[in-house]
Amino acid sequence: MDLEPEPKNNIRSLTMENFTTFADTTLDFKNLNIIIGENGSGKTHLLKLLYVVMAANQQQYRSVDRPAEHGRPDGLAIGDARPTKNVLEERLTAKLANVFRPEERVGRLVRRKRGQDRCRIGVEAGSGNTPLRFNFAASNSKVAVTDHPPVWYDDAPVFLPTHELLAVYPGFSWLYENYAIQFDETWYDTVKLLAAPPLRGRRKADASALSKPLENVLGGTVVFDGSKFYLRHQDGKMEMPLVAEGLRKVGMLAQLINTGQLSDTGCLFWDEPESNLNPKIIRQVAEAIFHIAQSGIQAFIATHSVFLLKELAILGRGNEAPQQRYYALEKGEDGVAVHQADDIHSINPFTMLDEESEQSYRLTEAFGK
Repeated sequence: MDLEPEPKNNIRSLTMENFTTFADTTLDFKNLNIIIGENGSGKTHLLKLLYVVMAANQQQYRSVDRPAEHGRPDGLAIGDARPTKNVLEERLTAKLANVFRPEERVGRLVRRKRGQDRCRIGVEAGSGNTPLRFNFAASNSKVAVTDHPPVWYDDAPVFLPTHELLAVYPGFSWLYENYAIQFDETWYDTVKLLAAPPLRGRRKADASALSKPLENVLGGTVVFDGSKFYLRHQDGKMEMPLVAEGLRKVGMLAQLINTGQLSDTGCLFWDEPESNLNPKIIRQVAEAIFHIAQSGIQAFIATHSVFLLKELAILGRGNEAPQQRYYALEKGEDGVAVHQADDIHSINPFTMLDEESEQSYRLTEAFGK
């Protein structure tokens, strides 16, 4: 029997019904996906849900033994030859529990509304492969898979939280694996990826070309001695806690590129990349995000920064720009509505730009008299 071709990690669409703040929504994705919205509108939840789905569908599933209340199943570190309904149900349940950290059960992620007590999720990834579909009720402690792809996805996704992780690396994995510390599992997953060895040969040269602009911002390169990260520059090595937090975020991205954890079939999820960065560095980070998407890595960015948004829009006007799509999340009485468009000026509502325009008016009024 011929095997179906292995699906790539390109996510084509997501359907959500009664998931946290979302009522009934379908999103279509491109190479570079930029998500905006007010606080509490669900930007981070959207990133994390996609990350959970992609992480659970990797053959080499990262797993640690955890107390039972955290929903961590045993024996899932090494994937089976093919995904099965039972394995995916265990993985999705565990990953939802450890990434979102609801109390008691994953059913807490069902949107609270009278008469609506079941969440349904559908994700299409790759080309021509069976979507992954699963659901769970508010009373459930485990998800039910109804459809799934015939083979595993290619590479593990990468999730960058708002906080940098290079300075917290020493001892973090040991603490997470042995104690019930209150950090979601995206931190643990990314910390493990950061410690990977550097690439060699042609892949190293390709990665260096992508990370070089970031290292110019850093004024050096990130190095790992087996227990701690340092910034190596012309005057020697500097301990990561002494490096500015904004630069540590840039260093985290450079390290993931140089170790091959961001490959041309992977997905990058980055929550508020602009956090703790000044506009000059935000512009360089925008260029890095753009080139990452251009290299074939599908990127999902959640941001509050009008400056970052404008920079990505400017970069997207070029002939060789990756396909972009914008998503504006709007809170309402019936849940969060998602407005989608391929052009920044077609997004409505656009709260951030409206607020910026209103501020400019107030500034003129205050100083123009």
